Amino acid sequence: MMTHHSKHKIGLLTILAILSLSTFIPALAYAAPLAVSENDWQHYGGNSWGWNYSPQTQINKNNVDQLEVEWLYPLAGISGAPVGVQSIVAASREGTITPPIVRDGDVFVTTNFLITYSMDAKTGKLNWQHPYVIDIEETRQRLPWGHYSSLTAHTHGFRYWESGDAILLNGMACDFYGLEPKTGEEKFWIKDLCLDVPGNLYIYRPSASDQFDIGTYEKGNQFIFTISASSAHSTYLAGHGRHLTMGIDMDTQQIQWRIFNYPPHGVQSKDWALQECDIGFFQDIPCSDVAAAAPQNLEWDWTFPGEPPSVWGGVTANWGATIVDEDTGMLYTQTGNQGPYTNVSLTPGPRLYGSTIMGIDLDQGKRVWWVQPFPHDPYDYDCNWSGMLVDDPTLGKVYIKGCKEGILYVMDAATGETIHKIDAFNEIFTQGRTTHITDPFSTYDMREWGWPFQDGTYHDQPAIIFPYWSNGAFGTDMAYDGEGTLYYYIIGNQALLLDSPPYIEGQSSSRTQSSPVSNTTIVAMDLATGQTKWTWYYDHSQNRAAMVITGDMVMSPWSDGFMRFHDKDTGQLLYEQNMGSYLAVTATIGKDSDGNSKILVLAGPAGRALNAM
Repeated sequence: MMTHHSKHKIGLLTILAILSLSTFIPALAYAAPLAVSENDWQHYGGNSWGWNYSPQTQINKNNVDQLEVEWLYPLAGISGAPVGVQSIVAASREGTITPPIVRDGDVFVTTNFLITYSMDAKTGKLNWQHPYVIDIEETRQRLPWGHYSSLTAHTHGFRYWESGDAILLNGMACDFYGLEPKTGEEKFWIKDLCLDVPGNLYIYRPSASDQFDIGTYEKGNQFIFTISASSAHSTYLAGHGRHLTMGIDMDTQQIQWRIFNYPPHGVQSKDWALQECDIGFFQDIPCSDVAAAAPQNLEWDWTFPGEPPSVWGGVTANWGATIVDEDTGMLYTQTGNQGPYTNVSLTPGPRLYGSTIMGIDLDQGKRVWWVQPFPHDPYDYDCNWSGMLVDDPTLGKVYIKGCKEGILYVMDAATGETIHKIDAFNEIFTQGRTTHITDPFSTYDMREWGWPFQDGTYHDQPAIIFPYWSNGAFGTDMAYDGEGTLYYYIIGNQALLLDSPPYIEGQSSSRTQSSPVSNTTIVAMDLATGQTKWTWYYDHSQNRAAMVITGDMVMSPWSDGFMRFHDKDTGQLLYEQNMGSYLAVTATIGKDSDGNSKILVLAGPAGRALNAM
């Protein structure tokens, strides 16, 4: 047992072992997420509402300077994966980008090629490893499925499911599975979820990060699963699977309901964008107002009058955690980009429900509200990363999400109505974004604007894209301290869009030149008022690893190889720990079997080593 004066430990792909002090967990007067634990890190975002928060206090701002690496575990390369997986995973997908999970004194990590590891949090000793196995040709024959480049194995996250006592993981072929946490044995494997999808005529090209974790709704006995058309739309591909989210009975493993985010293939759908217009918003503008003033902007979404939806169109991965409110039976999620980009000339209309935030009633299997921050988006400004649910004493229950263009929405969780709309990007960069945010009332913006520099209306060629769509203006997931303060990054990164080429199968849909200069600003915001409490500027590069709030600190790995710890109330930099390698994955925290808190840090190129501090 470590004492107050002991050194504390970190590891690459590591765990932080820190002070074993008593922990006080305050009583919560409002609705609260599941798995708020000082011992475990069960969900992608820590708890079921995505806060990136741990109530542990052993490691805190008074002793953080005593941290040191306690053990590290090097992850094997892709050459150790089964042959079928190797054939669809490029060398660029070595390592892992999934935050480690902690449960009952064990640490879990899964690689981009879906070898899952369990290690003892105390010693770093391997408990077990489990490989994902796929027969490529048999899968192609059985399903409307095809892999697309290395993004098929682009795995962002996974989770522990407490009531089922299983590690839940996405597969690579319209499937997910559960592993027994103590042995690594397969408990169940639900397959073929893209078979016989109503309204689908084309091939699914999913990835293991179509959603960052498998959703569970305990009261409704449901798993929540999403299948995307493709994990990217930066290449022209004709025929994308129809994006959908579904509820699956936990016992029978049968699909209970489906919600579609793209119109049915091969049939005319003049009213696709009007069918659920009464429950939705473009930015904070009611869709019904647009329908009344400019119905032509919404008719024939994704296509031209009298034609079926474009074969070039589709909606990508949800790129975020699945947030479920057990009290209300609501699911909160958001879709990836409207494809393709940056030439959108053959997919006119708002392109619903791509790049869309939504609330779904899980008992009815029905979408009850939606917000599309950027209708007819040519910039790949999708709603990547996770949102979060908070029950605030002033605002009530709210869902919080910002998309790549840099506008933060705090929405009524029941209705989707905007409470705060904060231009977080322009507050940091006073020169403002260079990109054009579309007007849903404008017919040119919704149906005629084909690419960013068309006609020179909004851009010259080449076009300066600021913020750049690479990870977007927010860069990664947000964090919340459970006490009214929201923490997020604003990323300064730009690119030149050189060309938006014509539609040719297999060719790139845009040509860009990225800037070598980038920066990151931490913003701490009072959730109730929307006012900034403090900021901290970092000039090295954009940061991808999310912040975690714990021990009255903001904890985060940085791309220059340092773990940094700030006072959560003032932003004061408390301590820096050099991990000796590039860091790009959120560090998590949990306790070993002796009750000692440890920070788990994935370090090295592509997260090739796990460190424990």
